[in-house]
Amino acid sequence: MTDQLLVLVGPDLADDVARCAAAAGYRMLRADPDHCRREWPRADAVVADVSATRVLAELGPPRRAGVVVVTDHEPAEDIWRCAMRLGADRALTLPSEESILVGLLTDLRAPQANPAGAVAVVGGHGGAGATTLAAAVALVAAEDSARVLLFDVDEFGAGIDLTLGIEDRAGLRWQDLTLEGGAVRARSLHSALPQVNDRLSVLAPRRESRLPISVDAVIATMDAGRVNGDTVVVDLPRTAGVVSDAVLDSVDLVVLVTSAGVHGVAASRTVAAWLDERGIAAMSAVRGPAPSGLRAAEVATAVGLPLLTAYRSDPGLPGRMESGRLRVPSRSPLGRAARAVYRKVAVGERLVA
Repeated sequence: MTDQLLVLVGPDLADDVARCAAAAGYRMLRADPDHCRREWPRADAVVADVSATRVLAELGPPRRAGVVVVTDHEPAEDIWRCAMRLGADRALTLPSEESILVGLLTDLRAPQANPAGAVAVVGGHGGAGATTLAAAVALVAAEDSARVLLFDVDEFGAGIDLTLGIEDRAGLRWQDLTLEGGAVRARSLHSALPQVNDRLSVLAPRRESRLPISVDAVIATMDAGRVNGDTVVVDLPRTAGVVSDAVLDSVDLVVLVTSAGVHGVAASRTVAAWLDERGIAAMSAVRGPAPSGLRAAEVATAVGLPLLTAYRSDPGLPGRMESGRLRVPSRSPLGRAARAVYRKVAVGERLVA
């Protein structure tokens, strides 16, 4: 696969950077510096101009390797401080230093560990089963991934920690995190959160608290996990807001869960339209059976999203969860659906809305 170069430059430098990218063997990925949180950890290298560097320094994405600042004039002194916050240690003047930029980009093509994928699971309607599927995806991912972070950002829900049977375990909840534009290290985060096992850590709201979840905390923790190579799974409410927007700006894929009934499909179409308006790469997971006899592919078409997986409800699951925590046998319908979602994100393919 061709290496990706995240290009955050204005039109005055676009042609110069394009020549360098082509010479070094990169495919250019253009983005707005205000909305590049999804691309920031996944690109193999980043080229940013002075304006983008200032914007990024204010937004505070995690430091990363492979960042180069470019300019067409001598940069101001404050640019060095901004660049160092991002992980950049070079500022090059174009076009006079194009050969140096090509050399740097070529050197950066050495194999590096890629960040793992991030997926959000959202219900198309009440009772769709999004929380259960999100928890199942995290459990399946923990069987293969070195580290998994499971985030529940629905402050009015019962809590995904309850689904997993770890609601009484010690550790931080969302309301305990006060990160205003700051960064957090993934290793410290794992040790501070309630854990299902040594691979899966969970961050959920504190049910007795009425404090809102901090969007800065959501951004910092998602960035930390992705840069560290953790698989990130988010149980996302079907309501718009700054927290939901921050999640959608960071994940690679959104899976919309819907039952196969008429009312479920009608409600899910509204959520699918919301995702489409934001340009989000989304697919559907259809939970049957369909009372009307519709096939899963027909349900997905009616919702307006490609079908990722379909699975039958397990009538015994609610009773088992009442008496313990969620277990996901690999051959169960839920287990196969969760594995399909995890595989889609784990392969690291670029998903386009």
